Amino acid sequence: MLTMLDCLGIANLDAEEVTQIAKHEHLPFMTALEKGASLLDHPWGDAAVRQMVWDNLCDANQHRPAQVPDLMMLYHDTCARHPSAFDRRAPARAAPLQDGR
Repeated sequence: MLTMLDCLGIANLDAEEVTQIAKHEHLPFMTALEKGASLLDHPWGDAAVRQMVWDNLCDANQHRPAQVPDLMMLYHDTCARHPSAFDRRAPARAAPLQDGR
């Protein structure tokens, strides 16, 4: 039987990161864990997880200032744990043609 810690380890996510995904996406914890694990299977997944934590931080800055220091620390930890430079919002670039044109 898998424990919650096993699932977090398999997903390569911290429990607080999953909590932030759940909050951002309005999902229960286990569904957010599945979503986070699925995101990290894509090249842009690290950026997506970082963005969700950042969005929640920005929202807290406006509505729940007491949570900002904790979310700022989590954001920095998330950036360190998921450092991919992939920008999922950048337009896709066309592959060069085979004959060099």
